[in-house]
Amino acid sequence: MVFRGEERAVTVQIGAVLLLAIVFAALALYQLNAVPAENERVEFTHNQAVHDELQELRNAIRNVGTEGGTRSTAVTLGTRFPSRTVAANPPAPTGRLETTGTETISIDARFAGAESEYEGNPHNLTGNHSTTTLAYMPAYREYDSAPTTRIEHGFAFNEFDDARVSLTDQPLLSDGTIRLVVLEGALARSGGGAVTVDPTALSGPSDPVPIEGEGDGNVTMTVPTAAPTAWNDTIGTTFDDGQSEARVTAYDATDEGRGALAIELAAGEYELQVARVGIGDGGDSSGEYDVTARDDGDGERSGGAYTVHWTDNHDSARPCDDGESCDYRVYSGETATFAADAEAESATLDFAYQTSGPTVSEFDESDRTVDFEAEGSGDVDLFVSSGGSSDTITVRVEHDEIPPSIEEFEASSENHNNHARFTVTWRASAGDAPITRGTLELLDDTGAVVDTWEKAYPNRDRVVEDGIELGEKNGSGNEYEIRLTVTDGNGNSRTESIARTG
Repeated sequence: MVFRGEERAVTVQIGAVLLLAIVFAALALYQLNAVPAENERVEFTHNQAVHDELQELRNAIRNVGTEGGTRSTAVTLGTRFPSRTVAANPPAPTGRLETTGTETISIDARFAGAESEYEGNPHNLTGNHSTTTLAYMPAYREYDSAPTTRIEHGFAFNEFDDARVSLTDQPLLSDGTIRLVVLEGALARSGGGAVTVDPTALSGPSDPVPIEGEGDGNVTMTVPTAAPTAWNDTIGTTFDDGQSEARVTAYDATDEGRGALAIELAAGEYELQVARVGIGDGGDSSGEYDVTARDDGDGERSGGAYTVHWTDNHDSARPCDDGESCDYRVYSGETATFAADAEAESATLDFAYQTSGPTVSEFDESDRTVDFEAEGSGDVDLFVSSGGSSDTITVRVEHDEIPPSIEEFEASSENHNNHARFTVTWRASAGDAPITRGTLELLDDTGAVVDTWEKAYPNRDRVVEDGIELGEKNGSGNEYEIRLTVTDGNGNSRTESIARTG
């Protein structure tokens, strides 16, 4: 006897088992290959974003060191992977931001001015100064080649296993001026969330004072660093490379992977400005760097800084109205060029920014201008400094008011007892604000409106599709213009017209 029904049942069971095996194999491959690749992209994107945040922290320290006061900035140490229904994620990636311990930066030079011309003790600005640096180290699960990002003496760069990539210029030496911001405090933060760092001026900034080498020799500096190659690349190893009249002459490494970099400045007179900034547990305020040039009795300083300022010549930026808490407006995604000037010949201007919301996507500095572009909305402070003087403007980034777009607009005509009649249909999409009103007008060949239609929509519709009939008695064979106007909640509108014969 043959039981064919039972054989069919066994075949179905085998097929189900095979199908289930295929599903599990696909899930295993997805977990093994796709999930790590997607998570690596998440970590890479976070790493790019945290580089921007660390540059903002660098700018905050630098600006406090030239202007005083306190500034706050946030650093997002880690990130989160997207949730998954059928696959598993590893633990969320974290990061660590920490100071690297107290070290010594030294300036082997002598004060070359007259003590009577300054308030405070200008001799405090040369010699040895205790300082520290910052390092951010990510602990990613998949992005194994992520760099350590360091902020050393105002210089931010990425340290890979086999390369150093600068994120900013080094501000320590420029235009014959040494601008030293020593960092004090201990900071160690780990985790996956955002931490706030509040750089605070503890001493200074001093006015620039003249210095020169001992015995008319070269001025020498010793700078602690974990990445001498990065400094070599930006300063150079001869007086003709990199930074003019400066060169790296030696590097004395220690067992801990750090060392002292020797920098030599050609014989001559230089300006020196020093400030002490606290972070983390900070420190106590003191007056050791509170050195200012005395007034000579004519309202002029007897020495020190020259004036630097933003000009009124800013391309693609619109002045804010009186009473507003901003100086200029720019549209999100639009590049604006801001210009500055100094009351000294051949002065080198340093530019920086501090954002309270928008993401700065372009900040390209040149001799007297900076090209600026940001995404989002909010305020960004732009700073320019040189020779101990600085100036600030606030730029408000806002979205351009984009009107609705008309995607479809059609009209068909028909003769109805010698009357002109048109069936009109249209479709529109919102720009910056929802669509609130649609208007149709029928105009004859003299431009007179002979029929109209108008409809209001809730202030929430992003896409509107509608239609109506328009017409004129005894208008068969006449030429007409049909005009559509779509308006949004901001009052912006878009108008289009088509011609038809009745």
